[in-house]
Amino acid sequence: MKAAVQSFIRDGGSFEDLALELHRWQRSNNPQYDRFCGDAIASDWMSIPAVPTALFRDLSLTCFDPDQASVVFQTSGTTTGKRGQVRLQDVDVYRLASRTHAERCLGSLPPHGVSFVPTGADSSLGHMCADFVPGMPNFFDSETGVDATGGWDAIRRLAAEGKPLFVPGTAFAMADLLDAEQPAVEVPVGSIAMVTGGFKGRRRSVPSAVLHQRLADRLVGARIVGEYGMSELASQLWSVPVSAPFVPPHWMRVLAVDPWSGEPADRGLLRFFDLANHQTVLAIETADVGTVHADGSVTLEGRLEGSIPRGCSLTVEEANA
Repeated sequence: MKAAVQSFIRDGGSFEDLALELHRWQRSNNPQYDRFCGDAIASDWMSIPAVPTALFRDLSLTCFDPDQASVVFQTSGTTTGKRGQVRLQDVDVYRLASRTHAERCLGSLPPHGVSFVPTGADSSLGHMCADFVPGMPNFFDSETGVDATGGWDAIRRLAAEGKPLFVPGTAFAMADLLDAEQPAVEVPVGSIAMVTGGFKGRRRSVPSAVLHQRLADRLVGARIVGEYGMSELASQLWSVPVSAPFVPPHWMRVLAVDPWSGEPADRGLLRFFDLANHQTVLAIETADVGTVHADGSVTLEGRLEGSIPRGCSLTVEEANA
Protein backbone atom coordinates (compact mmCIF):
# COMPACT_ATOMS: atom_id res chain seq x y z
CA MET A 1 0.00 0.00 0.00
CA LYS A 2 2.88 2.35 0.67
CA ALA A 3 3.93 2.41 -2.99
CA ALA A 4 0.33 2.98 -4.14
CA VAL A 5 -0.05 5.94 -1.77
CA GLN A 6 3.27 7.44 -2.82
CA SER A 7 2.27 7.12 -6.48
CA PHE A 8 -1.06 8.81 -5.79
CA ILE A 9 0.62 11.70 -3.99
CA ARG A 10 2.94 12.24 -6.95
CA ASP A 11 0.55 11.61 -9.85
CA GLY A 12 -3.04 11.49 -8.57
CA GLY A 13 -5.71 8.99 -9.60
CA SER A 14 -9.12 7.89 -8.35
CA PHE A 15 -9.40 8.98 -4.73
CA GLU A 16 -12.41 6.79 -4.02
CA ASP A 17 -10.86 3.64 -5.47
CA LEU A 18 -7.66 3.98 -3.46
CA ALA A 19 -9.52 5.09 -0.31
CA LEU A 20 -11.69 1.96 -0.36
CA GLU A 21 -8.72 -0.27 -1.14
CA LEU A 22 -6.69 1.28 1.67
CA HIS A 23 -9.64 0.99 4.05
CA ARG A 24 -9.98 -2.73 3.35
CA TRP A 25 -6.22 -3.18 3.78
CA GLN A 26 -6.27 -1.30 7.09
CA ARG A 27 -9.11 -3.44 8.40
CA SER A 28 -7.03 -6.52 7.57
CA ASN A 29 -3.84 -5.18 9.15
CA ASN A 30 -5.08 -2.99 12.02
CA PRO A 31 -7.01 -5.22 14.47
CA GLN A 32 -8.05 -2.35 16.73
CA TYR A 33 -9.49 -0.41 13.79
CA ASP A 34 -11.23 -3.52 12.49
CA ARG A 35 -12.95 -3.98 15.84
CA PHE A 36 -13.91 -0.31 15.84
CA CYS A 37 -15.54 -0.69 12.41
CA GLY A 38 -17.58 -3.73 13.48
CA ASP A 39 -20.22 -4.62 10.89
CA ALA A 40 -19.90 -1.37 8.95
CA ILE A 41 -19.43 -1.75 5.21
CA ALA A 42 -18.01 1.22 3.32
CA SER A 43 -19.55 1.77 -0.11
CA ASP A 44 -17.79 5.09 -0.79
CA TRP A 45 -15.13 7.23 0.86
CA MET A 46 -17.66 9.17 2.93
CA SER A 47 -18.92 5.99 4.60
CA ILE A 48 -15.50 4.81 5.78
CA PRO A 49 -15.72 4.74 9.60
CA ALA A 50 -13.77 7.64 11.10
CA VAL A 51 -11.87 7.20 14.37
CA PRO A 52 -12.27 10.04 16.92
CA THR A 53 -8.92 11.59 17.74
CA ALA A 54 -9.51 10.84 21.44
CA LEU A 55 -9.01 7.11 20.80
CA PHE A 56 -5.33 7.68 20.12
CA ARG A 57 -4.98 8.27 23.86
CA ASP A 58 -5.83 4.63 24.56
CA LEU A 59 -5.16 2.64 21.37
CA SER A 60 -2.10 2.24 19.15
CA LEU A 61 -4.18 1.96 15.93
CA THR A 62 -1.27 0.84 13.76
CA CYS A 63 -1.16 -1.41 10.70
CA PHE A 64 2.07 -2.94 12.00
CA ASP A 65 3.42 -4.21 15.30
CA PRO A 66 3.50 -1.07 17.49
CA ASP A 67 6.88 -2.17 18.86
CA GLN A 68 8.31 -1.63 15.37
CA ALA A 69 7.57 2.10 15.41
CA SER A 70 10.59 4.27 14.64
CA VAL A 71 8.76 7.53 15.37
CA VAL A 72 6.13 8.32 17.99
CA PHE A 73 4.35 11.67 17.72
CA GLN A 74 2.44 12.79 20.78
CA THR A 75 -0.75 14.74 20.35
CA SER A 76 -0.80 18.06 22.15
CA GLY A 77 -3.07 18.44 25.13
CA THR A 78 -3.62 20.02 28.47
CA THR A 79 -1.05 19.76 31.23
CA THR A 80 -3.02 17.14 33.16
CA GLY A 81 -4.79 15.43 30.27
CA LYS A 82 -3.50 12.18 28.81
CA ARG A 83 -1.84 12.72 25.45
CA GLY A 84 -2.42 10.46 22.50
CA GLN A 85 0.36 8.78 20.57
CA VAL A 86 0.67 8.29 16.83
CA ARG A 87 3.18 5.61 15.92
CA LEU A 88 4.84 5.42 12.52
CA GLN A 89 7.08 2.69 11.15
CA ASP A 90 8.83 5.28 9.00
CA VAL A 91 8.24 8.87 7.86
CA ASP A 92 8.71 8.38 4.11
CA VAL A 93 5.08 9.11 3.16
CA TYR A 94 4.76 11.79 5.85
CA ARG A 95 7.72 13.70 4.43
CA LEU A 96 6.60 13.28 0.82
CA ALA A 97 3.06 14.43 1.61
CA SER A 98 3.98 17.44 3.74
CA ARG A 99 6.55 18.84 1.32
CA THR A 100 4.56 18.11 -1.84
CA HIS A 101 1.47 19.98 -0.70
CA ALA A 102 3.41 22.82 0.93
CA GLU A 103 5.30 23.48 -2.29
CA ARG A 104 2.11 23.33 -4.35
CA CYS A 105 0.52 25.93 -2.09
CA LEU A 106 3.53 28.10 -1.31
CA GLY A 107 5.96 27.54 -4.15
CA SER A 108 9.62 26.88 -3.39
CA LEU A 109 10.28 26.96 0.33
CA PRO A 110 12.96 29.39 1.55
CA PRO A 111 16.24 27.62 2.34
CA HIS A 112 16.73 29.57 5.58
CA GLY A 113 14.47 30.20 8.52
CA VAL A 114 13.85 31.02 12.16
CA SER A 115 11.53 28.70 14.07
CA PHE A 116 9.08 29.29 16.91
CA VAL A 117 7.54 25.81 17.08
CA PRO A 118 8.15 22.90 19.46
CA THR A 119 11.15 20.85 18.35
CA GLY A 120 10.89 17.72 20.49
CA ALA A 121 11.22 14.36 18.77
CA ASP A 122 7.56 13.72 19.57
CA SER A 123 6.31 16.87 17.80
CA SER A 124 4.94 16.28 14.31
CA LEU A 125 4.86 20.06 13.74
CA GLY A 126 8.51 20.40 14.71
CA HIS A 127 9.40 17.44 12.51
CA MET A 128 7.67 19.00 9.49
CA CYS A 129 9.29 22.41 9.91
CA ALA A 130 12.75 20.94 10.46
CA ASP A 131 12.30 18.87 7.31
CA PHE A 132 11.35 21.98 5.35
CA VAL A 133 14.43 23.92 6.49
CA PRO A 134 17.09 21.60 7.93
CA GLY A 135 19.25 23.19 10.61
CA MET A 136 16.86 26.09 11.16
CA PRO A 137 17.57 27.78 14.51
CA ASN A 138 14.74 27.50 16.99
CA PHE A 139 13.74 30.07 19.62
CA PHE A 140 11.04 28.20 21.47
CA ASP A 141 11.74 25.91 24.40
CA SER A 142 9.11 23.80 26.12
CA GLU A 143 10.45 24.83 29.54
CA THR A 144 11.22 28.53 29.06
CA GLY A 145 8.89 29.53 26.21
CA VAL A 146 9.73 32.01 23.46
CA ASP A 147 13.16 33.68 23.28
CA ALA A 148 11.86 36.81 21.57
CA THR A 149 15.12 38.73 21.72
CA GLY A 150 17.13 35.91 20.21
CA GLY A 151 14.45 35.28 17.60
CA TRP A 152 14.30 38.88 16.43
CA ASP A 153 18.11 39.07 16.34
CA ALA A 154 18.24 35.98 14.11
CA ILE A 155 15.52 37.31 11.81
CA ARG A 156 17.28 40.66 11.52
CA ARG A 157 20.67 39.07 10.81
CA LEU A 158 19.42 36.71 8.10
CA ALA A 159 17.27 39.41 6.52
CA ALA A 160 20.31 41.69 6.33
CA GLU A 161 22.12 38.94 4.43
CA GLY A 162 19.35 39.01 1.80
CA LYS A 163 18.14 35.50 2.57
CA PRO A 164 14.41 34.74 2.12
CA LEU A 165 13.13 33.33 5.39
CA PHE A 166 10.67 30.69 6.51
CA VAL A 167 9.34 31.74 9.93
CA PRO A 168 6.95 29.15 11.40
CA GLY A 169 5.24 29.58 14.75
CA THR A 170 2.13 28.69 16.67
CA ALA A 171 -0.33 31.52 17.25
CA PHE A 172 0.70 31.64 20.91
CA ALA A 173 4.40 31.85 20.08
CA MET A 174 3.82 34.53 17.46
CA ALA A 175 1.84 36.61 19.94
CA ASP A 176 4.66 36.41 22.48
CA LEU A 177 7.21 37.25 19.78
CA LEU A 178 5.23 40.32 18.75
CA ASP A 179 4.86 41.49 22.34
CA ALA A 180 8.60 42.09 22.48
CA GLU A 181 9.59 45.70 21.94
CA GLN A 182 11.55 45.18 18.75
CA PRO A 183 11.49 47.26 15.55
CA ALA A 184 9.95 45.96 12.33
CA VAL A 185 12.20 44.02 9.97
CA GLU A 186 11.99 44.23 6.19
CA VAL A 187 12.51 40.67 4.99
CA PRO A 188 13.67 39.63 1.50
CA VAL A 189 11.22 38.80 -1.27
CA GLY A 190 10.09 35.19 -0.98
CA SER A 191 9.92 35.17 2.82
CA ILE A 192 7.04 33.27 4.42
CA ALA A 193 5.63 33.52 7.95
CA MET A 194 3.52 30.50 8.90
CA VAL A 195 0.94 30.65 11.70
CA THR A 196 -0.61 27.46 13.04
CA GLY A 197 -2.90 26.62 15.94
CA GLY A 198 -5.18 28.85 17.92
CA PHE A 199 -5.41 30.20 21.44
CA LYS A 200 -7.88 27.61 22.72
CA GLY A 201 -9.36 30.20 25.10
CA ARG A 202 -6.79 29.55 27.76
CA ARG A 203 -4.26 32.07 29.14
CA ARG A 204 -4.87 34.77 26.55
CA SER A 205 -6.51 35.32 23.21
CA VAL A 206 -5.69 37.60 20.30
CA PRO A 207 -8.17 37.85 17.40
CA SER A 208 -6.71 36.16 14.33
CA ALA A 209 -7.05 39.23 12.13
CA VAL A 210 -5.20 41.34 14.69
CA LEU A 211 -2.40 38.80 15.09
CA HIS A 212 -1.95 38.43 11.34
CA GLN A 213 -1.88 42.18 10.76
CA ARG A 214 0.64 42.71 13.55
CA LEU A 215 2.81 40.00 12.04
CA ALA A 216 2.62 41.60 8.59
CA ASP A 217 3.51 44.97 10.10
CA ARG A 218 6.60 43.59 11.87
CA LEU A 219 7.83 41.20 9.17
CA VAL A 220 7.52 43.66 6.33
CA GLY A 221 7.27 41.97 2.94
CA ALA A 222 6.64 38.44 4.20
CA ARG A 223 3.71 36.38 2.95
CA ILE A 224 1.57 35.45 5.95
CA VAL A 225 0.09 31.98 5.56
CA GLY A 226 -1.84 29.59 7.76
CA GLU A 227 -1.24 25.89 8.36
CA TYR A 228 -3.68 23.38 9.82
CA GLY A 229 -2.51 19.97 10.89
CA MET A 230 -2.44 17.52 13.76
CA SER A 231 -0.39 14.55 14.88
CA GLU A 232 -3.17 12.17 13.82
CA LEU A 233 -2.92 13.34 10.19
CA ALA A 234 0.08 12.79 7.92
CA SER A 235 -1.03 15.70 5.72
CA GLN A 236 -1.65 19.39 6.29
CA LEU A 237 -3.97 22.05 4.91
CA TRP A 238 -2.72 25.51 3.92
CA SER A 239 -4.37 28.91 3.92
CA VAL A 240 -2.78 31.26 1.36
CA PRO A 241 -3.10 34.10 2.19
CA VAL A 242 -3.77 33.50 5.84
CA SER A 243 -7.35 34.79 5.69
CA ALA A 244 -8.38 32.38 2.92
CA PRO A 245 -10.01 28.96 3.49
CA PHE A 246 -7.66 26.03 4.13
CA VAL A 247 -6.87 23.92 1.09
CA PRO A 248 -6.36 20.16 1.49
CA PRO A 249 -4.08 18.13 -0.81
CA HIS A 250 -5.56 16.02 -3.60
CA TRP A 251 -5.04 12.86 -1.53
CA MET A 252 -7.33 14.16 1.24
CA ARG A 253 -11.05 14.79 1.49
CA VAL A 254 -12.80 16.66 4.30
CA LEU A 255 -16.39 16.10 5.38
CA ALA A 256 -18.49 18.16 7.81
CA VAL A 257 -20.98 16.09 9.81
CA ASP A 258 -23.75 16.84 12.27
CA PRO A 259 -22.20 16.24 15.73
CA TRP A 260 -25.27 14.34 16.93
CA SER A 261 -26.39 12.28 13.95
CA GLY A 262 -23.08 11.92 12.12
CA GLU A 263 -24.79 12.78 8.86
CA PRO A 264 -23.13 15.11 6.33
CA ALA A 265 -23.90 18.77 6.96
CA ASP A 266 -22.99 22.15 5.51
CA ARG A 267 -21.33 22.99 8.81
CA GLY A 268 -20.28 20.58 11.51
CA LEU A 269 -17.57 18.42 13.00
CA LEU A 270 -14.75 17.85 10.57
CA ARG A 271 -13.76 14.40 9.38
CA PHE A 272 -10.53 14.00 7.43
CA PHE A 273 -9.91 11.19 4.97
CA ASP A 274 -6.14 11.22 4.44
CA LEU A 275 -4.59 8.59 2.19
CA ALA A 276 -1.16 9.48 3.58
CA ASN A 277 -2.33 7.91 6.87
CA HIS A 278 -1.58 4.50 5.37
CA GLN A 279 0.19 3.20 8.49
CA THR A 280 -2.59 4.08 10.94
CA VAL A 281 -6.20 4.99 10.05
CA LEU A 282 -7.11 7.00 6.97
CA ALA A 283 -10.38 8.38 8.40
CA ILE A 284 -10.13 10.70 11.43
CA GLU A 285 -12.91 12.58 13.20
CA THR A 286 -11.92 15.71 15.11
CA ALA A 287 -13.72 17.99 17.56
CA ASP A 288 -13.04 20.91 15.25
CA VAL A 289 -16.02 22.67 13.69
CA GLY A 290 -16.01 24.14 10.23
CA THR A 291 -17.56 24.51 6.81
CA VAL A 292 -16.44 22.53 3.77
CA HIS A 293 -16.91 24.51 0.57
CA ALA A 294 -17.85 23.18 -2.87
CA ASP A 295 -14.21 23.18 -3.99
CA GLY A 296 -13.17 21.11 -0.96
CA SER A 297 -11.53 23.94 0.94
CA VAL A 298 -12.32 24.40 4.61
CA THR A 299 -13.20 27.35 6.83
CA LEU A 300 -12.38 26.60 10.46
CA GLU A 301 -14.64 27.95 13.19
CA GLY A 302 -13.05 26.61 16.36
CA ARG A 303 -13.80 23.57 18.49
CA LEU A 304 -17.05 21.97 19.50
CA GLU A 305 -18.25 23.62 22.70
CA GLY A 306 -17.31 21.58 25.73
CA SER A 307 -14.53 19.62 24.01
CA ILE A 308 -11.12 19.30 25.64
CA PRO A 309 -8.71 22.00 24.44
CA ARG A 310 -5.91 20.55 22.35
CA GLY A 311 -3.50 21.61 19.66
CA CYS A 312 0.09 22.66 19.19
CA SER A 313 -0.43 26.11 20.71
CA LEU A 314 -1.06 24.52 24.11
CA THR A 315 2.55 23.44 24.26
CA VAL A 316 3.62 27.04 23.96
CA GLU A 317 0.91 28.27 26.27
CA GLU A 318 1.86 25.95 29.10
CA ALA A 319 5.48 27.08 28.92
CA ASN A 320 4.40 30.68 29.29
CA ALA A 321 1.69 30.23 31.92
